[in-house]
Formats: sequence, C-alpha cells, structure tokens
Amino acid sequence: MTDTDRIERSIDIDAPTERVWDLVTRPGWFINDGAVIDHRIDRDGDTDIVRDPVHGDFRFRTEKLDPHGYAAFRWLDADSDASTLVEFHLEERPGGVRLTVVESGFDTLGGTEADRRRRLEENTEGWRIELAAAREHVDPLTVHRAVHIDAPPERVWEAVTTPAHFAAWYAFGGAGFRPEAGAPMTLHWDEHGTYRGRVVAAEAPSRFAYRIAAEPDTEPREEGSTLVELAVRPSGKGTLLTVAQTGFDALAPRFGAAADNAAAEADGWAGGFAALTAHLAGEPK
Repeated sequence: MTDTDRIERSIDIDAPTERVWDLVTRPGWFINDGAVIDHRIDRDGDTDIVRDPVHGDFRFRTEKLDPHGYAAFRWLDADSDASTLVEFHLEERPGGVRLTVVESGFDTLGGTEADRRRRLEENTEGWRIELAAAREHVDPLTVHRAVHIDAPPERVWEAVTTPAHFAAWYAFGGAGFRPEAGAPMTLHWDEHGTYRGRVVAAEAPSRFAYRIAAEPDTEPREEGSTLVELAVRPSGKGTLLTVAQTGFDALAPRFGAAADNAAAEADGWAGGFAALTAHLAGEPK
C-alpha cells in the first residue's frame, strides 16, 4: 500500500451512536455539495445507485455492517471494474462518538499516478468537508438540514424572503415581515397559533436569518426563542438551500428537553422543504 492508496480521517461528534450509525449506513450520504441531502436511490442487484442532482450517479455495494460499530461499502468505478473501499468506524467516547473514515484502493484505479494522486487529494479534502457536515447533521441539540432545489437562486431567495411565498410552504396560516434587519415578524399556523419573531439579517441573495419565539403570542427573547438561518447558494444547475436552527439548549427549562424540541423542528423543516420544492415546481419559471 503506497502513500497514494489510502485516506484516513476522524472527527469527534457529540451525538448518540445510533444517530451517527443511521447516517453512515445510508449509501452515498457523502455525495453532496457540502451539506447532507436526501437522495433518490435505485437498486440494481446487490448495488445501490445513488442519484445526486449535481454530481450525477454513483454506485455502491454494501460489504459489511457490524451494527453501531463498523460499516463498509465498495465505491464502484463507473467506467471499469476498479473500486475503492470506504469504511466507517464508530468508537464511543465520553459525550458521543469518534467517527473515522478510511478510503483505500486508489492504486487499483485507472489512469496515471498523477491522476490517482489528484483523486486522492480531492477525496481527502472531500472527507474533511463531509465529516463536518455529518457532525452538523446528527447534532441532537440543533437543526441542520439541506435540500437541492431545481430552481435558480433568485427564485429560491424570493420564496424564503417574501411573506406570501413563505406562507405557501412553511407558515401555512400566514406570514408577516419585511426582509430587513430588525423588522418584526409573525408566523401563523391555525393549529398552533401566532408566533412572533424578529428579522436578524437579510443579506440578498444568500442569507436570511430571524429569531422566533418558542411559544405563541410572546416576544422572541433570548431565553424563549431560537435562531433560524437560511442560506441560499448556487449548486449545479439549481440551488442548495440550508437551514440552521440553534438555541434549543438555551431555552428556559419549562420548554422541555432541547433534543426533543430540536427533533420536532427538524421534522417541520423536512416537511417545509418538501412543500417548498413542490411550490417552486408548480410556479411558472
């Protein structure tokens, strides 16, 4: 094994082993544009075909799953019988997990030594990015979610910063705000009530942030609100939209467990992103 054959990288993640395991056993979860997204996955015999909207199709074969400790996948080259082996090791540590990835077999790939070294260097940087994305995605005390949308960034920006659009995909009972820092905000759901907020930043065309109260009909004070940050950026022929919602661990005790509140909001954003994708798909381009 040469110095061009193997990558090994580790990261400490403050999350339960089960959450990390659920992510790393998703074939090709690390194929993305810097944030974990859901993929369409088709099955061909013993091979999973992961279809990414930016980078194309990738083929993986599951080699071994040792629950909560070890997972191995064969990353199959599209144009030959060559492949690399991607292994994930999970080691429990105080407060969470140490996740280690080992990718080996670059010497079996085609091309020149320079080609193989270039691919190894690209994947080395890629694993640094993807391990950081994994840590964000599985953090039980925050929400980090992303979606690729087949629409240009300017349309997505309008959808997340215009009250009429925002109400169509997220605050279904109505939304009121101006996309200006310091502006008041109201988000309404018939079944939940009206939540007050405050716009923190509106940096067109890429960042929209607001603080939202954790209960209806109250002001968004620090101990009773969370911070939502929506980021819009070009990705392939469309847009990557990410949300980060933080501050659950700073809420007053009466709001309950931070992890439970974050999990509920993560479910809400999953539904909201699905509604947004459908909303923009139904609009004239």
